[in-house]
This record gives sequence, structure tokens and C-alpha cells, in this order.
Amino acid sequence: MAWQLHYTSAEAGPAGRAGFQFVAESPGLPHGLAARVAPYLAYKPPPAAPLAPTPAQVAGLPVALAYGRLGELGVLTRSVYLGQDYSGRYGNFLGHAVVAGPDELTGLRPVEFWQASLWSDAPAPPGTALPELADPLPGDRLDPESLAGWLASEGDAAYVRLGTLLEIVGKALSQGHGRLLLVCADVEEIVRWIGVISYSLPWPVAARLPFVTYCADPSTAPYVIVGTTPDVWMPSDIDATVVRLDEPPDAGPSLGRFARTVADCWRRLDLAGIDAVGELGGPDGGFAPETSAALLAFCRGDPSVTAEEQSAIARALSAHLPEWLWQDLGRMSGGMGFELASAARAAAPAGTAERFAARCAVLALRDHTLAPPAPALRAETREALGRDAARALAAARDLDELGNAARIAHAVGAPIADADLGSAARALAREGRGDLVRLLERIPVDFRETVLAWAVLGIEEAAPGIRHELLADAVCERLESRDLSLAPRVATVVVLSQLRRERVSRIDATVRLVRLGVEAEPAAARLAAWEQVAADREAALLTVWESTPGTAECSALVGRLGAAMSVSPHLGDLPARTFLASGLDDPEVVRLAELVHGAVPGYPATDAEVVLLAASVHEAARPGDAAALLQRLDGLAPETREDLFLEGVAAAARALAGRDPRFRTEVVKALPDTGRARLARAWLDGRRDREEQVALLEIAVRLHLAAVTVPGLDSWARSQLNSWSLFGSVESHFKRDGELAAGLREMAAGRRGQPWKREPR
Repeated sequence: MAWQLHYTSAEAGPAGRAGFQFVAESPGLPHGLAARVAPYLAYKPPPAAPLAPTPAQVAGLPVALAYGRLGELGVLTRSVYLGQDYSGRYGNFLGHAVVAGPDELTGLRPVEFWQASLWSDAPAPPGTALPELADPLPGDRLDPESLAGWLASEGDAAYVRLGTLLEIVGKALSQGHGRLLLVCADVEEIVRWIGVISYSLPWPVAARLPFVTYCADPSTAPYVIVGTTPDVWMPSDIDATVVRLDEPPDAGPSLGRFARTVADCWRRLDLAGIDAVGELGGPDGGFAPETSAALLAFCRGDPSVTAEEQSAIARALSAHLPEWLWQDLGRMSGGMGFELASAARAAAPAGTAERFAARCAVLALRDHTLAPPAPALRAETREALGRDAARALAAARDLDELGNAARIAHAVGAPIADADLGSAARALAREGRGDLVRLLERIPVDFRETVLAWAVLGIEEAAPGIRHELLADAVCERLESRDLSLAPRVATVVVLSQLRRERVSRIDATVRLVRLGVEAEPAAARLAAWEQVAADREAALLTVWESTPGTAECSALVGRLGAAMSVSPHLGDLPARTFLASGLDDPEVVRLAELVHGAVPGYPATDAEVVLLAASVHEAARPGDAAALLQRLDGLAPETREDLFLEGVAAAARALAGRDPRFRTEVVKALPDTGRARLARAWLDGRRDREEQVALLEIAVRLHLAAVTVPGLDSWARSQLNSWSLFGSVESHFKRDGELAAGLREMAAGRRGQPWKREPR
């Protein structure tokens, strides 16, 4: 129910006194309410009005319709000038007040009561009981359609002015201070603008918007919107924005989202849009005009909605928003940022929430710092997310991002094709972008095998530096049991890792590398990379056998590989390295040489033959046999290592050094010149104690007597005969053999300048 009150100047009111007072009211009016309403009832004519107006002039003075709040009660007042009071003095007016409870004005804008039929133009007789209003009826002059038509008739300037007015009122309501002062000689125009503003606001907000259509003292008026006439003087420091309605509108302040959106709705006669903004204001009347307008703009696909506005919308969403809003938001979910999508997912009805969850999933796939939502439930949602997941995998800039994309796709239930995940892993691994160990640690278990298999192919195609960087020991350990026949270069690194971690011996590593080379050749040929594969294998074998093996290890290797030793230049060279390191006089070396000679074709067998020939010299029964062995050894010089060949000659020389000088002389005589020179040089370079020196002198003398000259040995012998002590010792040694003694004297005499010439035999 709504109560009525009449306030005017009376000669004798209900209490019997004279002056301004309430002369009539509805029965049951709560005690003290009239006193609280009284401040809203005041009226002064405009300053330009006649002091003693005629009845017609009185009727033309502005009507002051005002609205305010007393707690939960709404107070509507209408004040009209009456002219003279009971005493004949001017200044009397009628203030008619309607005090409505919380439910009486529901859905109505207070300005709608302009020219409502309930208003009185004359005061009721003092003491009259005014009826309570069960259902106050508004007027019929200020409906939205007629106001929209009026704005359209005013042209573009009206919409410019409306935007400015909405911006001013919006800030005043949201900030809690500030007022709008509308100045116009025609109060009807002021009323229309108040009407347009009221219909632009959500109803709960309009129901709390205090206004007055006319006031002669705006500086003290307790309203947000105050109407007045141009003749009213206003101080410059008044806390209000003054708008002259009789002047063209200026640009005013920059407009926010609410003012722009609603003004545009009026321009397009989009009253449903205005209602939508009002509905978004919420049932509690909380005023967030910018957020409401931004939400409407977003639902209508306006691309200008900013991230800040989306954030405000996210904070304002609640479960009791209308169903149509959730449907519109769902259709626009593709434009949501993560904050808004997350808020919508949390607040939306069950049937709509999955759409927002899908948007969160898409954004999480693009930005891996975002938390993914729960897995999608509907098949069509998962299928759509699968396409986004494929794009996220393809866009990954390194293996870390690829792992994050796969992790999030798995978390949201998006299907991932092995080819999409694998091709991305292969390309990133080939370029060395990322850490494969970290990827394998973080990626869901379901994807590890796919990622590893494809990454191996990429690593196989990568540059050597990238390959070794990606194939850390932790990765190699995962690859130990895999078939790497299509990735022989990767397999090579894996074998080296096993050796480095002492998971295999050098022999096992070598066997695997050799077998790998044999198995990988067809696959590598398909990859047009066999030469590089072979080079990588050879480099790996060089690493494995950087230190020379002993005879036992080399024998075991030859026993395992046999003829396969010859597939690698470095492996083929291992026996020779072992021969030289251990010494050709070692019986184990001879046994190794026998093994190599019988098992490994090619130059390893030749190297082994050098050892065997040198060892056989020791067993030669006749000088001719020994010479034959040396000649065979000499024939191997072009086919074997130079250092091994020279060591073979030296070993043969050492074997002959223990034989009788006569035997040795016959061996030299049976050799060609080059063989003689090598053997003599080996003797001279070997260990020469006094006994060996005497033996070499004897050989030199015997060769001299046989007219066989070995230049190196001959010159050495003659130089030694300069030593009288040695000469005397040798001469004493040779005295039992007249021919030797004579030969010695001949050489010595020639050395001492005594000519001597022997006819050649």
C-alpha cells in the first residue's frame, strides 16, 4: 500500500494552527513519517516569474516532480504553485506526496508518474482522510517507445547529448557523488531527458535515482538529477555538471562503455538491448553499468571489448544470470580470455559449462602457464579440442612447449594423433630445440613411446653436435633395448654411452658397432647417408680403442669378430698396434699373430705375417732358410705399416744375433742389396755389447773376404778398427782362423792408409 499526504499553507490545519503544514493524509500513516517527508516538499517560482501572476500564469509555471528514498520507502512528490494563500500572500504551493512501500513501485521508473492521474492540483480540505493507493498507476506520457521517437526526431545531436548525460549520471551513481543539473525553460524537455536516462538504467538502479524536474535552489537540492530554468542563478562552485538543454551539445567527457552502448541502442531503436543491460544489472540493484554494457557488447560480438572489461565481467558473473545470457555467452566463448572463460565455467548452468571449459582448454593449449580444466565429456567437444591440440603441437617452439601442449591436451581429454605429436617431435629434435630428457620426464606416459620413436628419427637426421647434446645418458638408457636399425647414428651414440657407463665391455661395444654397421647399411642407404653412418661408426671405434689393447683383449676381440675386423680401418689396425705395444718377441704376440693371420683377411693378415716371419727366423735351420724368410718379410714392406715392418726386421735381426757369425754372414750374402742393408742397419741399431761388436766385425771381415760390400756395415767396421784396443782383441780372437786374421789385417791396413786390393772372387 502507498500513503498520500497534502502539504500547503492553510489558515487552520488539522491541529488548528495556521501556515504551511500537512493538511491531509492517508489513515495508518506511520508515526513520524510525515516529518521525514517534509524536506522533499518545497517550491519557489522561477526568478523571472511575475510576483503577482494571474491564474493562467500560475498554470504555466513549472511543475516539480521529485523522487527520493527513505530507507526501503520510495517518496514521490509533486509540487505545483498555487499563488496566494488564505491571507492573500503569494508563495503558496501544493506538495502532494506518495510514500510507497518496497513492492508498490516494482518494475516502474519513478519518472513515469509524471502527469499520473493520482496527482491533485488543489489541496484537500484540512483533516481529509486521503485514500491509500493499492496499486499506484503511472502516467501514459513517458513510455520508451514515445521517448525513442522523440529522440529520433531531435536528430544526431540528441544521441550525442544522451551519451554525455549517461556518462555523468553513471559516474555520479557509481562514485557516490556528483550531480547533473539540466537547465531548460521547458520543464517537459527536462522530464523527457530524465525519462530517457531512467529507461537507460537497470530498473533497480532507476528505482534508487533521486531527481526533481524543477528546483529554484539547485545548490541545496538533495537529488542526483536536478532540473531548473535558465533564470536561476547558480554559483560557479556548485557540485554539479550543468547542461544547457537550449544549447547545442558539446563533446563532453569521453564516453565509457555504458554510455556508448545505451546511446547506440536508442539510436537503433534497440529497446531490447537497453532492457538487456538493465537485466544484467542484477536483482539486487547493484549498479555496474560499465560491466553490464561490456557484457552485452561481448554477447553481441563486439570486438572492441577489452581484456580489462572481460576481467570485470568475470568478477560480476553469477549463477542467477538469465538463461539467454548464458546461451549468448556460450556462442561468443571463442572470444573469451582465460579469466572470463574460467569464471563462466564456474558459474554457468551444467548444460552450458562445458563450452566454457572447452575455451579454457583451448587457451591452456596456447599458453602452458594456464591451468587446464577437467577432461571434456562430450565427443564433439573432444573432437574440436583435438583440432586445437594439433595446432598447439605444430606451433610448439621447442620440446618443452611440445611436452606442455601434449600434457594439457591429455588433461582436457583432447585426442592426439601419433602422427601430429611424432612429426612435431621429429622436427624439433632435428633442429635441437629443447631438452629431450626433460620432455620424457614431463610428458604423460601414454605419449612417451611415440615421442621417443619419432624424436630418434629427428636426432638421426640432426647435425652431430645436436645429436650428442640431445642423447644424454638418460635418453640413451631408454634406447638400449629399442630397435635402432633405422637410426644407426643414434645407435652409435647409445653404444658409446653404454661403454662410458660401464654397461658393456670394449669388446661388446665393438661387436655391437660392427653388427650395427652391417645391419644399418640398407637403411642408411635408403636415407642416402651411408657414408656419414660409416664415418660416425669409425669415429666411435676410434673412441672405444683409444688406448691400445693387450694381447689377451685383442685375441678375444679377434675371436668374437673374426673376418669382420676388416670392415673397419681402425679395427684392422688394432692387431698391429697390439703387436708393437707388446713387442714382437713376446710369445703371446706370436700366438695373436697366428690367430689374426688365420681369421682376418686383408692387411691385418699381412701385419700378422710380419710377426710370424720375424719369429720364424729364430727357427731357421740353414742360412738360406733364414734369408728366404727375410726376403718374404722384405716383400711385405709395401703392404704393411712401416713401423711394424721395421720392427719385424729388427725382431728378425735380434733372432739372428744369437746365431754363429758364419751363419749370419751366409744369410747376408743370400740377401739382395736392400735386404742386406736393412739387416745390417737393424744389427747396428740394436743392442751391441762387446761380444756383438766382435761378431759384427767378424761378419764384416767375412763379407770383405767374399768381396760382398754392405756399405753401412763395412764403414762401421772400418771405423771400429781405428781403436787399437778393439783391433788387438779381435786380432787375438781371429788368430786361430788364418783367413779371418788376414782379412782383418787387410781391412785394418786399408783403414790406416796402407793400400790393399783384393781381386774379387
